[in-house]
Amino acid sequence: MSSNPKVNMSIQAAKKVNGLADPTKPFSSFMKYNKNDLDMTMQFIKAPAMTTFLKAKIFSMVKDNMMETYKKCPWGWNGKDKRAELFHKDSRYILVRHSSNNSIAAFVHFRFDIENLIEVLYLYEIQIDKDVRGKGLGRYLMSLLETIAFHYKMKRIVLTVLKSEEDVVKFYFSLQYEIESYSPEDAFYYILSKKKKTLELVKN
Repeated sequence: MSSNPKVNMSIQAAKKVNGLADPTKPFSSFMKYNKNDLDMTMQFIKAPAMTTFLKAKIFSMVKDNMMETYKKCPWGWNGKDKRAELFHKDSRYILVRHSSNNSIAAFVHFRFDIENLIEVLYLYEIQIDKDVRGKGLGRYLMSLLETIAFHYKMKRIVLTVLKSEEDVVKFYFSLQYEIESYSPEDAFYYILSKKKKTLELVKN
């Protein structure tokens, strides 16, 4: 534990939410997306509860969508390190499945954690299959995540985005995310955050 009482309070706040069996439970009526020709259902799951098959699917989606992008930046691509990040014991997921066949079309990977000495919801991944993009699903998932974060009194939603991913950066800016004060100016990435809820979560 830290010698700083405020930091200890933040650690306990994140730990408390991490201990919940399902932090999405208060929002169960919003765990679906039926709009723009999509019919999706959503499921919360903790990484330790994932089957080997599900982990393989998650890793495959990240690899297909991100490997070439990672290779072009200083991080490079390291499958072993990525697996460790994806399936860390504190990793939490919202899986988005096609209602018709239960196949995974998208997912959100996040953790309740400490960042810059305060409790935050840290967004690690939002991955969406190419054939369901451009239909509002990404924005809906971000509004759901935002609602969850501030319901549990997290101080921020924080994420890291590559500067080379210009469309993704524009997407987050459109949702009123801002560059954090500690985001390195000369880095190849931004650390973005949001301090308050602005997106309305609407049933569809």
